[in-house]
Amino acid sequence: MHLNNRRSRRWLRAVPVLALLAVTLVVVAAGQGGREATQAGGFGETYKAKSSTLKKTLFNAKLLPGNKMARNIALAALGRAEKKVNLNLALRCWKSNGCNTGTGGKLKVAYVEGFGENVFRQMSKMEFILQALTYKQIGRIIYTSAHSNPQQALTDFRAAISQKVDVIVTYPDFGDAMLPVFREATRAKIPVATYAWGYVSNPGKDYLTVVGEDTCRLGKAYAKVMNTYVKSGKIAFLGGFPGNPLSLGWQKCEKPALNPNIDVVATEATNWDPSKVQEVVAGILARHPDIKGWSYEYGLGMAQGGLAAYRAAGKPFNAVLTLRTDDVGMGCAYKRLKNKNLRVFYYTSGNSQIRVALTAALMKLKGAKIPPQIVFPIQLQNEAKRTQCAKGYPEEASATSLIPLSLLHKMYP
Repeated sequence: MHLNNRRSRRWLRAVPVLALLAVTLVVVAAGQGGREATQAGGFGETYKAKSSTLKKTLFNAKLLPGNKMARNIALAALGRAEKKVNLNLALRCWKSNGCNTGTGGKLKVAYVEGFGENVFRQMSKMEFILQALTYKQIGRIIYTSAHSNPQQALTDFRAAISQKVDVIVTYPDFGDAMLPVFREATRAKIPVATYAWGYVSNPGKDYLTVVGEDTCRLGKAYAKVMNTYVKSGKIAFLGGFPGNPLSLGWQKCEKPALNPNIDVVATEATNWDPSKVQEVVAGILARHPDIKGWSYEYGLGMAQGGLAAYRAAGKPFNAVLTLRTDDVGMGCAYKRLKNKNLRVFYYTSGNSQIRVALTAALMKLKGAKIPPQIVFPIQLQNEAKRTQCAKGYPEEASATSLIPLSLLHKMYP
């Protein structure tokens, strides 16, 4: 808090010192809409978000990071989602893979993707754009995708550094292979933040921070479901790109937490591509027609590719699914199937985590001490009790995203 003008000094003299010290977390009533967590802010931010916003994206307003500074960053970032921005500009920016914001701001922010060609990543791109538009000091938004090419991912990252962007947000599809460019950015004093638990070695040293849920705990939560509903038999693990940190994170922790009589018969990469999911699931079904469960990140990929593979094999979709994303298409497919032998458990999509990553990096520019990990708690939802099939939402979307519904319909008409 900067108090270096006359008006601020007069205000300081008028306010008792004890009142200044009382900058502690409070909870205030917010009418029938619920309650909202509030705290005095800093570094250009207000640590405040409506309970309704938190419930929408986290399922439960209390599922915030435990670390105090991490919690404040999350509140600041998610609270910004409530600000009005130019949605037409956001849509143009999304379609054009970047734009000038028109504010005249001096900052340039970049979202550098290794792979951006599925709905989850495209929604994350929009969340990034919407968050950037809440900052008048941002004048330019940059977006690139390497289209699954590891060398291009490194080239794109270096291009962002050479353009002297002020902030880079990314998901490191290729894991620690991205460390050299993370270090280059850090040496150039460009904060790099990852989201969706895009964990690369040495957060806080070789790059600023990693945002997301603890994927090891996610794996253990998956195992608890499998132990309860599969009990014994065969299951398979599906993942994204080989070596990506999200898949590795939960897989390495689910397997040892499973009952000894549950057998993981396959661990396959799908590149988070529904057509690849169909191919992989079909191959596993052919070898293991008695398979009972599937653990994966991408709910929509399983709804599209997995279901198609079962149909092609002439088999009912009888399985236990543990999924990370809460795609509307998965919930609606479950509703249409009306199959009591299909059990679906899911986490939040995590698209809004990219907002937290961007806000953390911008706060770093203002001198904030950012924790190397910003970790959200995990609470899996049971599709039978809480459906993902949100009324009015495109099936490609996630209802826990903070993208306005009217904008989602323009993105996916």
